[in-house]
Amino acid sequence: MQKKVRFELEGKVYDVGIERTGDRLTLTHQGKSYVVRLLPDESEPRVSPPKSAAHTPYVTPVVQAPLPPVGGTAAAVPVAEADSAGALHAPMTGVIKEIKVAPGHTVQEGQVVLIMEAMKMDIDVPSPISGIVAEVLVKAGDTVAAKQELIVIH
Repeated sequence: MQKKVRFELEGKVYDVGIERTGDRLTLTHQGKSYVVRLLPDESEPRVSPPKSAAHTPYVTPVVQAPLPPVGGTAAAVPVAEADSAGALHAPMTGVIKEIKVAPGHTVQEGQVVLIMEAMKMDIDVPSPISGIVAEVLVKAGDTVAAKQELIVIH
């Protein structure tokens, strides 16, 4: 049975499906799967000696694709908030890479409405409320300041 897990790593939020079979975990992220072998706890006695590392890789990709890049120091990514008028504010200073909605679109709480780049990372900006997009106040390529109004949702 696959379990869904959401976590933050190095300032980026990941939604990952996890399924365990014995000492193997299959991790699925954005349609790509990775198999990870769990190592025994050093405090517990081993039943059998481990195989040579040359023959048993610790991580075996099922699909030839790297995980999203990580680096630098861990930092929490601020969450976009909407004010009482329904204006969605930038969670941090950055550049708008892609706008995924237009006026008249219906959005659900948690739906990604735009992607911005900050600190050399792509940041998905989800809508904190459900509603209809009334106005998009930015365009791709715009540099925005933290807390700047981006989208108005009613």
